[in-house]
Amino acid sequence: GGKSVGMLIARAVLRNKSSRWKELLEAHDSFFIGSDVFFTYLVQNECWGVRRKQRLKATVLDEAEETRVKMLQGAFPKYIQDQFGEMLNYFGQTPIIVRSSSLMEDNYGNSFSGKYESVFCANQGSPQARLESFLNAVRRVYASTMSKEALMYRAQKGLLDQDEQMAILVQ
Repeated sequence: GGKSVGMLIARAVLRNKSSRWKELLEAHDSFFIGSDVFFTYLVQNECWGVRRKQRLKATVLDEAEETRVKMLQGAFPKYIQDQFGEMLNYFGQTPIIVRSSSLMEDNYGNSFSGKYESVFCANQGSPQARLESFLNAVRRVYASTMSKEALMYRAQKGLLDQDEQMAILVQ
């Protein structure tokens, strides 16, 4: 997504500007969760069909609230949960923020400011408690793509025919 691309470009600019940055920047101070995980989540939790129906302004909100709730309660495949657990192990018990990052929200001419969620995680407690908190944060970011505000903004901007490819930036 846009935030992720911005972070990668900023890192590259700093490293090219001075060798000092190569020593200061950690290899993985942020993690990026690609939109492929979002699409997997939609399909696994039977939300894909509703997303495909939201191409018309007149019906964009049909089933949106029910689907948003379904996304808040959805399940992740074990292999994805395992990868999230590895990332959390890397961070330890350092607080993190789970941020939406889509190409659409950061595209020129669009300002999705406040439409999609960013979720702060204290990232404290047992590994299982930290993972569950993180999973809930990711669910909230994903579900925010189905909010009335986000969907109406997409309709207003003529973006209903484009897939919202939601990625996540974890900092």
